[in-house]
Amino acid sequence: LVGTRSRLPWPFPGAFSTMATLTSQMASLKLEASHTIPAPPLAKHKSASQLASLKPAKPIQASDTKQPTKSPIQDALDIGQYDGGLELENEKRGELVTGAAAVELALDSSLSNISPTREWSLHSFDMGRPLGKGKFGRVYMVRTKQQPHYILALKTLYKSELVAHHVEKQTRREIEIQQNLRHPNVLRLYGYFHDDKRIFLMLEFAAKGELYKQLVKYGKFSERRSSRYIAQMADALIYLHGKHVIHRDIKPENLLLGINGELKIGDFGWSVHAPGLRRTTLCGTTDYLPPEMLEKKPHSEKVDHWALGVLAYEFLTGAPPFEDRKSVDNTYRRIVKVDLKFPANMPPDAQDLISQLLRHDPQDRLPLSDVLKHPWIVKWQPRKA
Repeated sequence: LVGTRSRLPWPFPGAFSTMATLTSQMASLKLEASHTIPAPPLAKHKSASQLASLKPAKPIQASDTKQPTKSPIQDALDIGQYDGGLELENEKRGELVTGAAAVELALDSSLSNISPTREWSLHSFDMGRPLGKGKFGRVYMVRTKQQPHYILALKTLYKSELVAHHVEKQTRREIEIQQNLRHPNVLRLYGYFHDDKRIFLMLEFAAKGELYKQLVKYGKFSERRSSRYIAQMADALIYLHGKHVIHRDIKPENLLLGINGELKIGDFGWSVHAPGLRRTTLCGTTDYLPPEMLEKKPHSEKVDHWALGVLAYEFLTGAPPFEDRKSVDNTYRRIVKVDLKFPANMPPDAQDLISQLLRHDPQDRLPLSDVLKHPWIVKWQPRKA
């Protein structure tokens, strides 16, 4: 394994730690996770993947020199068998990138102004099982060699393929946005390093995998589960919008589940840092596009409010509200008209929340702070001890 060394510009909290308190949870956990690079604009709503996270723990410091000891969590969680895929793939995949594109993709977290605590390369990790294949590379479950043996997801991206698909700027934007986000319901990007052909992203590991797989498995979610997920989403979006970040591609495929079943927003490939909060790019996923995007009007963070309403509907019914399987054009027409129809068995208070989010005029959409106060959300929140 050969990779250019890089340094992590912050301490390393939040990774899946060796805490003994997690042992019993992990022992009974069936681990499933996969990951793909963002879909192109207007991609049909279908499976795509990512990786989510676990609980904070003691950061790794450069001065840590204790000899590794076997920890309880290592018994509870096996990172699996490495298949040698990185070496095999690197022999026949990817080309050297030169010129301006090479500069754009020379992504190295050691260039931060913050003093780094550690240098990173492929030699820093024990490689585990593959978690999935994306359009531009693979994702592996890995464990840091140095104690306390954090478990992460390592995502590889081939530079030449990013350039060939004209997404090098989008990739850089995704990394620059995600590395600065700190919220319990937002996937963490801990650091990144690169070699001559690849970029490596050090991501939180999703212990319970993709939310979309759960939705497919069960068909739809219960009121309780749906309400709690929407509350977590609203809280995370309040945080993102406070940082002037518009996600623009909220959908089940881009959501993951942590060790306690908590929701994590991932895949920031179509996100944008927009202090003015007005954009014109058409992006996102067909069934989740808001009217203003289809009408080619400038859009704001309110596109995420719309997507939250679509998400709530899909959680409760198993399908997006404006889906027309015969024709994408029909789906577009229904979205622009806000042709919203509820099944008879949908709870009235859930209908009320969704109706207030799925408004044609972005300014009429329910504020996220009011989402958290809505009766359908409050009713299903866990009781505080």
